[in-house]
Amino acid sequence: MRRRAAWLLALGPLGLATPVLPAVPALPMAEESLEPDSYEYDPTGKRDPFRPLSLEREPTRARNEPRTPLERYELGQLRLVGIVHQLTPPRAMVEDSAGLGFILVPGTPVGPNGGVVAEIRPREVVVEEWHTDVIGQEHRTEHVLALPADEDGPGR
Repeated sequence: MRRRAAWLLALGPLGLATPVLPAVPALPMAEESLEPDSYEYDPTGKRDPFRPLSLEREPTRARNEPRTPLERYELGQLRLVGIVHQLTPPRAMVEDSAGLGFILVPGTPVGPNGGVVAEIRPREVVVEEWHTDVIGQEHRTEHVLALPADEDGPGR
């Protein structure tokens, strides 16, 4: 397909083709007033699109606030070594790679992501973390720390 030109050819007085440009609308003069648009933007309940998303979130913890030793460890760095389930509340013991032990009870903060011990079961500890995504919705993640399987096995 061929494109059509934006201008047309017309025959002049000598029979030669001369270009004829389409009419351009005239711009309004300075003394003429333009009608203002009737639309008005209402920003209530809307996010500012020019503000970075990182500034929208509320800081959960001040940067200079001291953390407990358990909050400095990632959950994968801790190993569950024992559970006492007959106590109220039940207790569990975890240790780091250096063998340093920590006692857990329900409600103990664990990990740098704001994890909290939600439940201590007979062979496992459930740690619950809450994450806020970029649009502000909160999501819950459960991590389970389990006791290692008995190495001797049953009946030995």
